[in-house]
Amino acid sequence: MRPDWPWPAIVALAIPAGLGHLCHFILVINVCSGLGYPESVMDRLRPVLYSGLWVSSALLLGKHLQHPWWAWPWPLWSYAALCTISGSVGWPLASLALAVRRRPEGVAPQDQARCDLAAPGRHTDLIGPGRHSWLLRLPGNEAFRLCLREWDVALPGLPDPLDGLQIVQITDLHLAPCFDCRYFQRVLEACRGWDADLLVLTGDVVEHAEAIGWIEPLLRPLGARLGKFAILGNHDYQHPSWTILDQLNQAGFETLEGQWTGLEANGVTIALGGTAAPWGPDVDPRAMPPADFRILLSHSPDRFYQAARWGIDLMFCGHNHGGQIRLPLVGAVFMPSVYSRRFDRGFFRRGKTLMYVSEGIAGRHPYRWGGCPPEITRFVLRTGRASTARPDLEFWNTQRQQREALERDWV
Repeated sequence: MRPDWPWPAIVALAIPAGLGHLCHFILVINVCSGLGYPESVMDRLRPVLYSGLWVSSALLLGKHLQHPWWAWPWPLWSYAALCTISGSVGWPLASLALAVRRRPEGVAPQDQARCDLAAPGRHTDLIGPGRHSWLLRLPGNEAFRLCLREWDVALPGLPDPLDGLQIVQITDLHLAPCFDCRYFQRVLEACRGWDADLLVLTGDVVEHAEAIGWIEPLLRPLGARLGKFAILGNHDYQHPSWTILDQLNQAGFETLEGQWTGLEANGVTIALGGTAAPWGPDVDPRAMPPADFRILLSHSPDRFYQAARWGIDLMFCGHNHGGQIRLPLVGAVFMPSVYSRRFDRGFFRRGKTLMYVSEGIAGRHPYRWGGCPPEITRFVLRTGRASTARPDLEFWNTQRQQREALERDWV
């Protein structure tokens, strides 16, 4: 029996409920993707969830066309009401909160430069023959528009001798033959002109096994005064992890899978830990060496609240890729995190702990759209007080000139 109210009203009532139903499934997919299941398990689980979404949507819509949802039995009525609230209030408010989120105090952009990795119309030279390479040919793909971001980060607890410490973060290379190897060469060459005290690589180094041999020649030329440090990511654990760790060691990186190490800089000690948990071994806070400053490399930002409890000062993450595809007004949709979209990209602070979530370089599906280009980031740490240790204006101008020279050479 159909209701005696007009079709526009039927549709108007179905839209927010249907949107809420979709939001619930997206939330389930996001949370499941962050729980630590192997990618092989998620590859089997996602089609089941997508099928459940379509089947349940069709059944609920058919029932809605027969009777309005508030006339359903109470279990279905309750779920439909929840869907309506989620679709009309919850999702818009969550998207608005992400859109207006403020950058934590003490963080200031110093420079942001775009490096087109190929001349207009020439990016096809950087596309390989591998799986998903067709995505790189789609119009609007930002995969070849590398963004080099530089930040001044004031940390009140930073020891004075560390004022001006420079850290470069690279993450989520996802080395795969869908790109020509020259793509990754150009990405890494773009940051070669940066001075770095620490170079950190925060996981998902490899996507396809045949690209494991690329690690050493690509990453060895990168340098840092105090050392290069790396962790793995969930996609690295699809392969024999020891082969990737060996390649990273050959490239001059110290690997920190579930481990801590101690550094000394200007008479100050730094504790540096790394983890790919929940896919790899977690770090034990009781094993953290005594230090004046504490840094944690975590592939997933889901360890943020733990890090805050442990007294971590600075945390670097990747994994979420900024969503890779960001919709107008909505932002990112799919986010492999138990917190769903909360830690999509950028800076987050809790207590004294500051976390940065990078958008990374590539991904399993190499498509970026909506203002989510690949990025490499450099951080200059400050004590929060004015410092004359480095002539900043001259320094940043020199770096910009070097990047412009690189761009001219590529073109």
